[in-house]
Amino acid sequence: MSDKNNPDNNEAFLDEFIPYVMYRITNRMNMDLQDCLRPQKINVSRWRVLCALHAKDGRNMSDLCTFTMMEQSSVSRVIDSMEKEKLVIRKLRKKDNRYVLVHLTKKGRETFQLASVPAFSREDRALEGFSDGDRRQLLDLLNRVLNNIQGESR
Repeated sequence: MSDKNNPDNNEAFLDEFIPYVMYRITNRMNMDLQDCLRPQKINVSRWRVLCALHAKDGRNMSDLCTFTMMEQSSVSRVIDSMEKEKLVIRKLRKKDNRYVLVHLTKKGRETFQLASVPAFSREDRALEGFSDGDRRQLLDLLNRVLNNIQGESR
């Protein structure tokens, strides 16, 4: 570990400050994702919504906000534009008309499938040289970090 207090090396502490390293990874991966999805006219926000609905079709807006980690107003704008492009459709919940659920259309499912190939290849590139065990261990460690920080807010 480097000397974080060394005045001649003011930036070295950032290389070992885990939140900063995680931010750099996330930011770089999002920029790469944006570049690879541009030909399909999908941005990262739309990708998040597509993934959320692919994982579980028929989500309400609150679920979409939670799953995509986006604000309600942002999710609403994304859903509005995706609905205009016939990627999603809003339907009233059958047993309770107070709830509107968002569903992927056939075009939305096809768009997810097309976009998933370059998107998932970015993950493969980022983890190049990692064994299956390394990947599982990394995911386990990251989930432990997530559980720890989610526990702080309780």
